[in-house]
Amino acid sequence: MWSLYWRLVGARIRSQMQYKVSFVLELLGFAVTTGLEFAVVVILFRRFPSVQGWSVVEVGVLYGLSSIAFSLAEMFGRGFDAPFETMMQRGAFDTVLLRPLDSFFQVFASELQLRRLGRTLQGGLVLAYSFAQLSIQWTAAKLLLLPVTIISGTVIFGALLVMGATLCFWTIKTPEVINALTFGGQELTSYPLSIYNRSIRNVFLFVIPLAFVNYPAVLLLLERSDPFGLPAGAAWASPLVAAIFLGIARSFWQLGVSKYASTGS
Repeated sequence: MWSLYWRLVGARIRSQMQYKVSFVLELLGFAVTTGLEFAVVVILFRRFPSVQGWSVVEVGVLYGLSSIAFSLAEMFGRGFDAPFETMMQRGAFDTVLLRPLDSFFQVFASELQLRRLGRTLQGGLVLAYSFAQLSIQWTAAKLLLLPVTIISGTVIFGALLVMGATLCFWTIKTPEVINALTFGGQELTSYPLSIYNRSIRNVFLFVIPLAFVNYPAVLLLLERSDPFGLPAGAAWASPLVAAIFLGIARSFWQLGVSKYASTGS
């Protein structure tokens, strides 16, 4: 299955790389545009030296991890975003069901946008700069935690994209609430969870687990304590949380497919 995935995606990558100069300009343009998000954070910290004891470089670690995870989810899960919405509106999902492959896999492999790496690039630069400014006692466990956290965050954001696509089976158009949870979620996770009230914390810890995109991991990396008692060791639960959330999204997708009614055109 994965060999087929890379063959399908490889064709899309080759088509996007046909005009290399245009691709590089798109990549840099996307990096600069999304980089303005962190510029807003820097401007905020010019007015306030810290946010509940978090400095701008510490928030930079949160932002960098969140931005990288979100960009990878956008890149690999793009098929569940606007292209799927268009597919539903045109009634083209019928052709997906006619093929002898799982519909989830087909939609997943239908789109990959390399220009999303622009956000990955700028997020990585912010993360690298923040690490350079901090005195972190690096250990093998902390080094391992970085890719584990990024992969888990990517899966969590990806699961949200799947849920948004699934809602199209009933609404034809992805509800704005999903955009609020994806783009808004990336914004929310750019700041420490401790600045939000208990109700919001509980929602993003136990219902829509966006907190596990980066917050417990950064607590562990920076050896900080959460004022509400969340243990830094919860960072190692991120892969499990991400897997469960993706499983829920996958089950929801199957329910949506079972309720799909063709346009009949």
